[in-house]
Amino acid sequence: MIESIKGKTLNKGEWAEFYVMLKLLGEGKLYTADKLLKKKLDSYLDIMRVIRQEFDTQVLEYIVDKDNSVVTVKPQDSSTVFASIPMQEFSENARVLFSGIRNLKGNSIPAPDSVCDFAKVIYVSKPKAPAVKSLKKQFGGKNDIIIEVRDGQTAIVSVMGFSIKSKFGQNPTLFNAGSSSQYLFKLSNCDETIANEFNSITENGGRGWGKCKRYLTEHNISLKFDRTQNPIYESNLFLIRESMSKIMAWCVKDRLIDAINDFNVKETVERMIAANPLSVPNPEIYYEKAVKDFLMAGFTGMTAGKKWDGKEQVNGGYIVVTDDGDVICYHSSDRESFRDYLYRNTYFEYVSSDKYCWSRIIKIDDEYYLPLNVSVRFNTHTR
Repeated sequence: MIESIKGKTLNKGEWAEFYVMLKLLGEGKLYTADKLLKKKLDSYLDIMRVIRQEFDTQVLEYIVDKDNSVVTVKPQDSSTVFASIPMQEFSENARVLFSGIRNLKGNSIPAPDSVCDFAKVIYVSKPKAPAVKSLKKQFGGKNDIIIEVRDGQTAIVSVMGFSIKSKFGQNPTLFNAGSSSQYLFKLSNCDETIANEFNSITENGGRGWGKCKRYLTEHNISLKFDRTQNPIYESNLFLIRESMSKIMAWCVKDRLIDAINDFNVKETVERMIAANPLSVPNPEIYYEKAVKDFLMAGFTGMTAGKKWDGKEQVNGGYIVVTDDGDVICYHSSDRESFRDYLYRNTYFEYVSSDKYCWSRIIKIDDEYYLPLNVSVRFNTHTR
């Protein structure tokens, strides 16, 4: 018996995963994107089937038959057919789902009833389907949808795992801040009195980071990066490159202490190139590549709090749902375009000091440190 999803509430990013499934099965094609997130009409993947772990003991396949314009729903490794449904019905329900949730307010929202009814017809009770257990080792844990595709240019058939990001809800986060993602800066000219005064600063009921920065300037307190607070995060950054923690600490300090405005990743790196804090011989290449490596690692599985093996947990590509409902992708052959897209379209985000345990001076072995912390989030507008 298929459980109905009627009344089930999810955030827009989670509904986007179901929307992508409906859209792809309805259209039968997944177009690739250029570095400006524009559809490339001459480059696409034919959708052959979508693979979902809808039940604990059974994997379902949604097989696209373009000749007959139908999608067949069946258990994997079985000749049994659960349903054969016109592709047009998938397209129509994708349209209704998108229009139904796009303008709804709130963190957790329901889908239109008609889409919920259709979900039951196609044996979907988990709009955000769990990873296919038998493929998890192969594809990792960051894939939101697994698809068998045929490259429209080469005719090569392959099974790919895609991560999905949506631009019609809140701008998604690329790298999430947490209590484990703090950068520790050693303070000069600090004592117990200064630490207590600084830590008690508030403004309008919040931390008042602007007042905090002025306090540091007025008391001639300088910050020097010492280390990341969490050794696991340090180890993860080291896998990207030996100097990664120093590079990211420079960006974090620029965001929270030094820069006045423009916290975009690209512009931050341009300031770092001019400063060349590591005195490398080719700063215009070195820093940009390093930060692109960090963004790619964050997108494909690296976090601050969990030991990382250096492997990208997305084997095929990255699907983006644009704000007008288009579904386009970057796949393995478009790697540089995607890295450039991340670099141009993310920014360093100020995060809650209380929630993410930063902004207050701490004392370690008679030395004073200030933890700083940021997230990396996608911009609203693509450039």
